[in-house]
Amino acid sequence: MITSDDKKFYDDNGYILIKNVFTPEEIAFLRKRSIEIFSSDEWKASPHNTDRTLADVYRYFPDIMRVSLTQKVVDIIKGLLGEDDVVLIPETAIMKGFYPTWHKDSTTQEKLGHTFHKDPGFKMIRTGIYFQDNDEYGGGLSVFAGSHKTPDNFMGKFPERTLYTRILNKIIPQKDENSKFLNPLKLKLVDIPSRVGDLVIFNFLTAHRGTLPKSQRIGDVPADKTKIAIFDIFGVNNEYTQQYVDFLKTRPEGIYGFARDRHQSKEFDDYTASLGLKTI
Repeated sequence: MITSDDKKFYDDNGYILIKNVFTPEEIAFLRKRSIEIFSSDEWKASPHNTDRTLADVYRYFPDIMRVSLTQKVVDIIKGLLGEDDVVLIPETAIMKGFYPTWHKDSTTQEKLGHTFHKDPGFKMIRTGIYFQDNDEYGGGLSVFAGSHKTPDNFMGKFPERTLYTRILNKIIPQKDENSKFLNPLKLKLVDIPSRVGDLVIFNFLTAHRGTLPKSQRIGDVPADKTKIAIFDIFGVNNEYTQQYVDFLKTRPEGIYGFARDRHQSKEFDDYTASLGLKTI
């Protein structure tokens, strides 16, 4: 399914949008099921969850796994990584209503002194399945194209937002693309135009953020447009992927407790093995 042009685009830009990987019915199920979980006590199935984030989803909710993690998805990932020996990282998450600011997925580990992601052998990839279009309500992902090849400029403190800078930004809005702090190398900012059924894929080292609503505050986004998405991480089965999994176990945030306390699921083990995936 992945052509040489697809792989070149991904390698050059650090992201790619694969159209129509899922049917509208499949995404409708995932959205409805996620809302059911968040709206009831089901999210408490894991002590590491919150009412906005589900961690290690597939081991607790295999009905979701069988829709979002398919052979088609695995084949796409293997094609982009150029490897058949691929690992599913134990960090699958469903997030509701999150609009994180700019970062790389390696920023936290680098701030804590880890540099294994800088080795050429580090090959990890994240997928995002968004349960709504990325439109004026901001239901998807924004990236700086090519930033996976550049140093992480988010290592320092973000500029302080004072009353003066907030007022100035209202009078003369500054686009993130023109920010000397966020984009010192003047890379192209892309609001990935994902639609329901598409698969968003980005390099672990690509600078990204949740696409912001364009015409209203986040708090004013209609309930039926609430941003919900599921994220998976895959890596080549090598020492660098293992180092990342080991790093997860050291993260103090409560949501990462799953990495130290894995829920056992034979259904998960059997299903991932049937897809040709390994787990650490």
